[in-house]
Amino acid sequence: MLTIKFRFTANRYHATQWGRQVNEGVPEWPPSPWRILRGLVATWKRTLPELAPDRVVPILDALASGMPKYHLPPASTGHTRHYMPIIESGREKTTLVFDSFVAVKPNAPLFATWPEVELDPSQQADLNNILRNMPYLGRAESWVDAEIASNPPEENSFALEPRVLPEGKWDIVNALVPRHPIKLKDLMVEIDEMRGGGSMEPVGAQWWPYLRKRDCFTRFRDKPKDKEPEARGEGATVVRFALAGRVLPMALDTLRWGELARWSAMSMYGRQNKKGKSATLSGRDGESGNPLEGHRHAFYLPTDEDGDGRLDHLTVWAPGRLDASEFRAVVSVDALNPRRGREPLQLVYQGHGRAEDFVGVSPLFCRSNRWRSLTPYVLPRHVKFRGPRDGNGSKRMVDSPQEQIKREASLRFSQGQSRISAQFEKDPRIKIPPITGASNGFRPFDFHTHKKSGGGSSGGGVFNFTLEFDEEVSGPVVLGFGCHYGLGLFVPAGPA
Repeated sequence: MLTIKFRFTANRYHATQWGRQVNEGVPEWPPSPWRILRGLVATWKRTLPELAPDRVVPILDALASGMPKYHLPPASTGHTRHYMPIIESGREKTTLVFDSFVAVKPNAPLFATWPEVELDPSQQADLNNILRNMPYLGRAESWVDAEIASNPPEENSFALEPRVLPEGKWDIVNALVPRHPIKLKDLMVEIDEMRGGGSMEPVGAQWWPYLRKRDCFTRFRDKPKDKEPEARGEGATVVRFALAGRVLPMALDTLRWGELARWSAMSMYGRQNKKGKSATLSGRDGESGNPLEGHRHAFYLPTDEDGDGRLDHLTVWAPGRLDASEFRAVVSVDALNPRRGREPLQLVYQGHGRAEDFVGVSPLFCRSNRWRSLTPYVLPRHVKFRGPRDGNGSKRMVDSPQEQIKREASLRFSQGQSRISAQFEKDPRIKIPPITGASNGFRPFDFHTHKKSGGGSSGGGVFNFTLEFDEEVSGPVVLGFGCHYGLGLFVPAGPA
């Protein structure tokens, strides 16, 4: 007997049944044996090409010799809708695309068991090596950890034997299974090649009816909320995403993408909570609509952390903590769509937790007594001139840039910080990324400093500062106008 355990690390399985159109919204469940074998071949060829075919093909042939039985974890179905922009006859339109998936109970693996298959120790080692390199099963969003397992739970999905129907409530679904003996070229066929041949039926596969429990999509969904364990993500202060797209946006557009991230999180929260509003996500009081004070609500911080001058991460930092519904809304945002013919930016969830969990992961969460600008500091108030003119004809400056940033920093980091100094950088360029010297950087005035929803700052001015505290402070350090969208962001500067 051979058993493979699959754990979906994002708790989602994205796969459309072979032969169906994606907008039909019918996810494949269980994963078809044909898909599993194709996933093994893809992983082998891309990550372990040094394994000779005479070592791998017998393993694939053994798996093709029988139809596996499954233990399916508690699950429910879901989908997202994407209004993708298209240009027709010079005019922008949108087309609706569904992304259907199976939502799997967290930390509940799926087991696929071949009762009649026996592999020798070397074959098991090769198969386990391939499985541990497998990044996903199904579409690329279906991240997976896979390995050979023992003692699988009782199966609840299996191939239907001819003229035999077990007692109980079952659904019958068609699954694509490999023919035996298997041919490697059949498993490696590309979709475009099949379409070119005028057929979408794989030569080396056949349809076979599978049984699954009729309530396989309802038990997880219908579980009462008050009996659930502690809500996933409740109390988190940090959620991290990687950004993905054909062309990543320039770091100069930090403010625009930070603002779009806020609107996307607010919109998702409203859809999931009957048009409700979250003060933490919006930064505004739910009843009066007035801006919140104290900066305990969410910061949306796009950053360039690899040195190419383009944004590659988004950090949502909520010092006042996210509740379960707010966390669910944030992690449900999988794309930022600027519309107007511009391509969406995909969000790839990386993790969540408290600020201390990300020390060493991102420079935003380090401890230091010296911090330098990563994005420009924009004055929240106007600089004023008062009193009589001096011998040079100048009046006394009130609310200078240094005074404003020192005052604001002292309010944010008041515990034990008796002295704060603020200096203009001699080099007027902002160093991107946090690793000094990894890029030539940008001038502060090159950054966009006008919000779509509220214009620019009241004080104007864009400056490149170094801050020095008497004692070490913990990041993020983010100050000034637009700080909740990524402006005024500082990173450790190292010793003077």
